[in-house]
Amino acid sequence: MRIIASCSLFLITLMFVSPSEAEQVVNGCLIKRRTNCPGINLSNANLTRSNLANGNFEGADLSGANLSGDRITEANLINANLSHSNLSETNLSETHLNNANLFRANLAKADLSQSTLPNVDLRDANLAGANLSLANLMGADLSGANAKGAGLVMASLVGANLSRVDLTEATLIGADLHNAILKDTKFCKTTMPDKSINNNNCPK
Repeated sequence: MRIIASCSLFLITLMFVSPSEAEQVVNGCLIKRRTNCPGINLSNANLTRSNLANGNFEGADLSGANLSGDRITEANLINANLSHSNLSETNLSETHLNNANLFRANLAKADLSQSTLPNVDLRDANLAGANLSLANLMGADLSGANAKGAGLVMASLVGANLSRVDLTEATLIGADLHNAILKDTKFCKTTMPDKSINNNNCPK
């Protein structure tokens, strides 16, 4: 009877394991927390709602991958290729993204707070509603990005290229814009570093 009861409990447990908790292997990379997959090719992989916290993906190819809703906190994504990837609502807080390629990536409502993104390529990226508070974006290229409603409180944007960036309703309180390129940047209901509201480009 004990054996039958144990087997029944095991089967019930398996039935209630969520997909996000079930580990999978993609192209030789074990998709789990603290995984070590530098240089791995995961382009176009469906990794939605995975837990990749503290993982090492330095130099990895994640272009076109679906990482929406993932937890990738405190991870190493230095020099990673994340162009055209879906990172909407993904938690990337305290993650290292130095020199990463995020060209046309979807980062809508993503959490990038306290992340390091110096010299990152965010051209034409979707940053609508994203949290970039306390992020290091020194020298980053955000030209053409959609940053409507984004939070950039205390972010470092020193030397960043913000040309043609839509900052409608974005919050930049305490942000450092020293030497940032602001050519054709759209300001409308934008809270500036000094807490003033910039409506220079609102429709008339």
